[in-house]
Amino acid sequence: MTSARQGIVGALDQKEQFQALLVRCRTAVEAGPPAAAITTRGRRRTGLSQERTASILGVSVRSYGDFERGLTRAEPEFLDRVASVLHMTAHERHVMFLLATGQEPPQPFTSQLSSVPAYQLALDSSVLPGYLSNRCWDIELTNQAFRDIWAGKELPTNVLRYILMSKQAREDVLLDWDAGWALPFLRQQRAALNASPWEPGLVELQRELEDAADADKPLRKLMKRSMDDEYVHPNGDTRLIRHPEWGPTRITLLMTRPLDAASGHRFVWLVPPKPIDQMP
Repeated sequence: MTSARQGIVGALDQKEQFQALLVRCRTAVEAGPPAAAITTRGRRRTGLSQERTASILGVSVRSYGDFERGLTRAEPEFLDRVASVLHMTAHERHVMFLLATGQEPPQPFTSQLSSVPAYQLALDSSVLPGYLSNRCWDIELTNQAFRDIWAGKELPTNVLRYILMSKQAREDVLLDWDAGWALPFLRQQRAALNASPWEPGLVELQRELEDAADADKPLRKLMKRSMDDEYVHPNGDTRLIRHPEWGPTRITLLMTRPLDAASGHRFVWLVPPKPIDQMP
């Protein structure tokens, strides 16, 4: 066999492996009766049909069929959408990227913490207000000291949405809102998008911000200003906040990451200027 022929066979084998992987993952999805695949002979089987998969991904059936057969090249963002829709494991996603692009995935595919009770216990054991958020700024865990700051007020569920789109945050809780909070966090969002452009949650959050800015002149002006400079949040940075018991207080923001840092999770602690028992 000539080397050219070996190359053709290798390419065919790679496409066959790619198709086999996607078909196996697609048919293994626990789709339930409404979305269960129907074969051309009318027999119902488990998993997702090509038609259903294409619909969820927002592409034509023909486009998805060509993709599954390895006939078209896909961008990393689309590959990650496929991995999510087909409920791929980290290993399956890794293999899919290698077969499709010849390169490693841009980020490990993990968004779940392995020991949530232990992380919650760590938060609950601290007298400092703290929370755990994910790559998309969603707040997943908090402690009582953190919840006390918002006693009787809207409790943040997403850091960026609260800081940038909550009227209550702007007017009543976050002091020096424009320069101290909004501007640096807009720049952090841009940095997060640059680092993880394939992350649907960050893309959707940016779309929400742009929509909100259409009707919010101060936010719109700050979004334009945020493009003038870069910003990476340093540990030990300070912000002004109105605490229900301490009053106006300059807090220090400290961040730590779990060992599975690739998941994007982070602990954030709000540290007052004095020990808690010495605060007003």
